[in-house]
Amino acid sequence: MAQEIFVKRASGHDSDSDRVSVLPAITLWQPWASLIAIGAKRYETRSRPAPSRLIGRRIAIHAARRRVRPKDFDADTLQAINLAINDQCWMKKLPLGAVVCTAVLIEVLPVERVLPDLFGDCDPGRWAWRLEEVTLLQPPVPARGLQTWGWRWVVPVEMTQ
Repeated sequence: MAQEIFVKRASGHDSDSDRVSVLPAITLWQPWASLIAIGAKRYETRSRPAPSRLIGRRIAIHAARRRVRPKDFDADTLQAINLAINDQCWMKKLPLGAVVCTAVLIEVLPVERVLPDLFGDCDPGRWAWRLEEVTLLQPPVPARGLQTWGWRWVVPVEMTQ
């Protein structure tokens, strides 16, 4: 569930119309964000564990504006992505600079405790953030992401009604 916060008007008075919903968010490069959105990527791997305040909470998955190139992937990973997305031209079609889904961050595990796959960096010493209850946003919601974990995404009003 999104957290509600109040936004003060210049007058200094609060009202129900001043409430906004906010979700913590994480920005990922494509295709990783869309692979989470379609359920093909269950773990986001990171060099550090997730902040404890995010565990058990719904978070927004934001696709960065950075466009990837075929040379960014080895042949096996590229083939796995093509199969998961079911489109050879995905590099030109996936949304950029938008929140593509939300998910609940269930737990954080050392990568050594999860089955390795081609959609994450499973080198020893890294962390696997397990994501469940994924909700795809159609269409994706344009947003400016940040390079920090748990940045605050203000949920558009039309999505909270």
